[in-house]
Amino acid sequence: MNSTAITDSTDHDARIISHLRDEEQTLAILLVAVREIRQALLNRDGERLTQALEAEADSFQMGEVMRDKRATLRQDMAARLHIAPEAVTLSRLERCVSAEASGELEKCRQRLQQMSDELLRLNRQNAAMIQQTLDLTERIVSQLTGGGPHFTSYSATGQSESPHVGPVLQWGG
Repeated sequence: MNSTAITDSTDHDARIISHLRDEEQTLAILLVAVREIRQALLNRDGERLTQALEAEADSFQMGEVMRDKRATLRQDMAARLHIAPEAVTLSRLERCVSAEASGELEKCRQRLQQMSDELLRLNRQNAAMIQQTLDLTERIVSQLTGGGPHFTSYSATGQSESPHVGPVLQWGG
């Protein structure tokens, strides 16, 4: 520990590590929901998607609670370290706790970073799948309703021809 070490270090070390483990658990729950969303999208399973989105919404609420707890912890640690709450970072805390706690903090940070990276990757993949589906749906609706761009084509003699035959819904039977 250095000169900015937190007094009563053992209690504070335990509190910080406990909080980080709670952060990990909250992020893990969100990851499960996002993985479920991905599987539902891949399988085109609307019911499963609805359930997964509800689970994701629940995890967002848990995240809000965790954010408030994080803010409280940062304020408490800032007061003990005589710094601004926004200056309380994991890096800063690692320098202010016992060597054992510092090692555990680093492990927690690595796990949180890995989970955050996976969450970002999954969200990007899910967004890409949704965008592809939306693009396809828009093209289909456009063809069915006659909307969208109509391109001129040319016959073998160079005469322009419009391949547009109207909306599919007006073709009749």
